[in-house]
Amino acid sequence: MLAVDELHVRFRTRNGPVHAVNGASFTVDSGEVVGLVGESGCGKSVTARSILRLEDPGEITRGSVRFDGTDLTTVDESTVRRLRGQELSIVFQDPETSLNPVYTVGEQIAEALRVHRNPGTQPFVRGLLAGSLPKLDSRSTRDRVLELLSEVGIPRPEDRIDAYPHQFSGGMRQRAMLAIALAQQPSLLVADEPTTSLDTTTQAAILDRLETVNAEYGTSVLLISHDLSIVSQLCDRILVMYDGKIVESGPTERLRSSPAHPYTKALLGCVPGRSDPGETLPTIDGSPPEGTSPPTGCVFADRCPFAREECRVADQPVIELEGGQRVRCGVPDARESDLETAWTKTSGESSAAASAEKRGQRSDSRDSVANDGSVIELEGITKTFRTGDGLFDRVLGSTDRLTAVSDVSLTLRRGETLGLVGESGCGKSTLVRLIAGLEVPTSGTIRLEGETVETVDSRRADQLETVGVVFQHPETSLNPHRTVQESLAEPLLEAGWSESRRQSRTEALLSLVDLPLEYADRFPRQLSGGQLQRVAIARALALEPSVLLLDEPTAGLDVSVQATVLNLLARLQTELDVAYLFVSHDLDVVRHVADRVATMYVGELVEVGPARRVLSRPAHPYTATLLESAPTRDPNDGRSRGADSGPPASEPPRPVDQPAGCAFRPRCPMAAEDCETNEPAWTTVADARSRCHCATECSETATRHETDD
Repeated sequence: MLAVDELHVRFRTRNGPVHAVNGASFTVDSGEVVGLVGESGCGKSVTARSILRLEDPGEITRGSVRFDGTDLTTVDESTVRRLRGQELSIVFQDPETSLNPVYTVGEQIAEALRVHRNPGTQPFVRGLLAGSLPKLDSRSTRDRVLELLSEVGIPRPEDRIDAYPHQFSGGMRQRAMLAIALAQQPSLLVADEPTTSLDTTTQAAILDRLETVNAEYGTSVLLISHDLSIVSQLCDRILVMYDGKIVESGPTERLRSSPAHPYTKALLGCVPGRSDPGETLPTIDGSPPEGTSPPTGCVFADRCPFAREECRVADQPVIELEGGQRVRCGVPDARESDLETAWTKTSGESSAAASAEKRGQRSDSRDSVANDGSVIELEGITKTFRTGDGLFDRVLGSTDRLTAVSDVSLTLRRGETLGLVGESGCGKSTLVRLIAGLEVPTSGTIRLEGETVETVDSRRADQLETVGVVFQHPETSLNPHRTVQESLAEPLLEAGWSESRRQSRTEALLSLVDLPLEYADRFPRQLSGGQLQRVAIARALALEPSVLLLDEPTAGLDVSVQATVLNLLARLQTELDVAYLFVSHDLDVVRHVADRVATMYVGELVEVGPARRVLSRPAHPYTATLLESAPTRDPNDGRSRGADSGPPASEPPRPVDQPAGCAFRPRCPMAAEDCETNEPAWTTVADARSRCHCATECSETATRHETDD
């Protein structure tokens, strides 16, 4: 169906051309699901856009993209527009920027239906020129939109069809993008990072929808991701891309269990699930090329421990291996090395000895945190918001409230890492903002080092210095008009530091997070995702806090950068004795870094306990659901996604519409009659606590599963 042959794409910039794709070649057969993986900046998204001829401002300089026999690089624009309207669809990486904020979700899906019927129409443009917004134009169109919303798993579609994108959660916006793509009934669907930053249940639901589309309609899928475990759950074959070239391809199971290219082996080695909790993660030395010049020789040679001199000057041959596996590497030692040897060599300083030493330090730390004092204490914290905040609501004194956080009591001890997990919208980020003093609790008490505190405005200078915050998106939390040095110096300036002290401290902070001093004069747009995250961490550490609040610090990072950031955080915690509240959707990451885990559901804590127990033998069905929805990291465990129960059949209840009794009851596979009327109290199971009437039974079930595995 799709054949990409020697595709080259470049961008013209003020500093010269950037070569983003450098000879990519691959195929996607009819009805096949193919995964495309690699680090950020390796050319995956540019390749995806080029397939649909959306490469502008890039330009295709060589190669061909043949769809069903038609070379899309040579046909006229009207043919490309027709194919995009009827045969080819794409789900973009960030639905928040892809959906138009001034149109309802229903109308945007309806536009896709109109384009499918007549690819030459542009109803939005006509509507704007006419000064009016287009509406759902017929009952049949509205019915079809409702059907599509239901197909992609959006609950109560009749209530959602007239909602705007900002009224949808991140997972629902991604499903809306999928509905727009499916409205065109495509033969080929390109999904570019469709599950990035989503919680495990929403992620599993999106993958299930893609699987259903492929099975029921025969739609071919090109799934792009930086996460090998995600594509492994869905794809028949995997393509590994580096610097704009496919360096390895083959059937999913074979590529995961017997990778041949050093880059593939290195990526697999960076995954937290392959290392023991607390162990120093392997990383890939160096960074991907910036593409300022066309590559010569092996594109991975500068980062490969097996590279020979001829690798840097001669193109590497494509070697055919057993089972349809192909690898672009002419060094037998590199292809035949076992996985552990390859990633240990590739990761440089992350040697077995260093890992063992770090593992021992981390183990000692995990055993000792229980004896340390509490840095943060939350007692009965509740936060509600008005559901209407308009002028009339304020004048009339509207009393309708939405509860974002409900009766949360929790402690964070000095030097420990507390993982906070749960689906999007469950109140995790609101709790972070309450601790930081950016929100005022409706009721309850927050104590920092034993003293009661309220908002930022009422905290003393030393209390402000106690807490540092790393927000979820460093690219939006850093001022784009300030250099790195200015961003790092800002909290120091607010604290009254002299210019000489600020200069000395910013240099020390850059060194602390392993960034060269020359980065001080760079702007955020000149930094990679991993470098931005390091700057955000350095800024949070500027005033030497006792606590770091880390809100999704690795979301959207590829596995190699993620491993680097996690190693950095582990080192900083050891050196500075700082406590972490670590918020994340990635349970493998939480399992690797956390001493304790707290699970949150619709504003309430439902389980708290040691990480090793909660994430292996959960005592609450909700925690078990999160674990079962997560993709497996181990290619040899034989478990497919959601093998036990899969993603839950419904989404969390709305905060304004919670059921009586146990909030999780409508989604719980263990719900009993008592759950309908009685809210569960805290129950102790071994060294964990759970708010569940069936806590002991749930833990025993998980233990049986673990024993069977």
